[in-house]
Amino acid sequence: MIQIWFVLSLGISWVHGGVNKSCECGIAGINRRIVGGTTVLPHAYPWLVSLMLGPKLHCGGAIITDLHILSAGHCITFGVHFRELTVYVGMHDRLDTSYTTHRVVNGVKHPHFTSNAVRDINDIAILTLDKKLQFTENIQPICLPDPTMDFRHLPLTVAGWGKTRQGALTSSRYLLETKVQIVDGEKCKKSNIYKENLVSESMMCAYSLGKDACQGDSGGPLFSTHKRTENKKWYQVGIVSWGIDCAMPDYPGVYTIVAKYIPWIKKQTEKGMYCV
Repeated sequence: MIQIWFVLSLGISWVHGGVNKSCECGIAGINRRIVGGTTVLPHAYPWLVSLMLGPKLHCGGAIITDLHILSAGHCITFGVHFRELTVYVGMHDRLDTSYTTHRVVNGVKHPHFTSNAVRDINDIAILTLDKKLQFTENIQPICLPDPTMDFRHLPLTVAGWGKTRQGALTSSRYLLETKVQIVDGEKCKKSNIYKENLVSESMMCAYSLGKDACQGDSGGPLFSTHKRTENKKWYQVGIVSWGIDCAMPDYPGVYTIVAKYIPWIKKQTEKGMYCV
């Protein structure tokens, strides 16, 4: 890992699709599937979306432009076509129908996405919505980080509607969050299964005791604030990818490093508009 020294990146100025200076990214709501998590105040993280397969929660994702959702490649693999998914935007309570729904008109996973029984490599996907989002207090994009930002030793947030424990039959009704921290690469590779499957160049581990992402959280963002913007903006650090069970001490959650895929993300989002 984990020589990643966390130079995560995506300078907004590099984005071909353009920048709307009248809106800001990464601004938490004014109210300010997770194991060991607590319920998020409604719309605290307005970039969170759920990817629904019929009535079932399938994956999570994050708004990055007015047209695009960043998620995991495995969310549109293994028999699931992107056109089968519906994106719920502006949702907190899954039983409250005040959220808006969008169809997915295009879904592109990384061309070098591969998978085995344990892990997914290049586990990243961009979904294009059927119509542009109108940003409101409850619907906002998350920021993509600058290359020089260091997120080591910072509390990272993972949030979603996934299962609250391994083996649970249902997903969470409410959006939940928990805090984790980056786990040193050598420590993460302590178990043989991780040693054999962790790709340090594009994956990172994060964990806190009894806290983790779980089934249904896949594709959702791992995010944090940074002192460079006085901890006022939230940046997407990773994408929930894979792990062994949920919240197991020797098996931290594994996340795709967003920074690895800057050129690819730029190419897929050329028609979208970013906020500053």
